[in-house]
This record gives sequence, C-alpha cells and structure tokens, in this order.
Amino acid sequence: MKFYKVVARPSLLYGSETWVTTKRDMTGLEAAELRFIRSVTGYTRLDKIRSEVIRKELENSGIQDLKLKYKQNWINHLERMDNTRLPKHPQLQTSRKKRSWTPQETMAMR
Repeated sequence: MKFYKVVARPSLLYGSETWVTTKRDMTGLEAAELRFIRSVTGYTRLDKIRSEVIRKELENSGIQDLKLKYKQNWINHLERMDNTRLPKHPQLQTSRKKRSWTPQETMAMR
C-alpha cells in the first residue's frame, strides 16, 4: 500500500487542482484506483467484494476526497498569493476571430 500512496495516487491526481471534473471523470478515476487496489490486495471482481469493504479494510478514504483536499489546498495557496503573481489572474482566453464572408465571396458563391 505504500507504493500506492507514494506513486500511484499522486500520478492519478497530478494537476487535479485545476481540473474541472465531471461525474464521468470521477468515475474513471475511481475505477482506475480500485483496479490498482484490487490487484495489490489480490482481490478480483469475481470475488464479489464491494469497493467500500476494500476501502474500509485498507483505511483508504477514496480518490474523490483526496482530489477535493488537493483543490482546497490550491485555493488556499492562491488566496495567500500576492495579487501581482500570474497564477492569481484567470487565464486569458485567446479565441480566433469569427470568420465571415466578404461581399465578394458571397457573390462568387451565387
């Protein structure tokens, strides 16, 4: 389990402080986490042991709780940061200009 806590879990959650996650994303993260935990503990899906039972046995809170903790730590970090720092400002969206037909192109299409 030490390998899971030191290597696997941080790899799954790398950069999660800034993610906007959907329910589908969280389901995928939880599935990957439990797939790893089951392989480490030797349980298979055929054993029909619920995820909650495995988590309770290993005293593991789940990846969703950890992701929320990471995000809260990032928000606290931003609040402490000086206002002149770049991460404090929202990213500027550079969108491309809307393409519109010129009158000559419109006439050529007719």
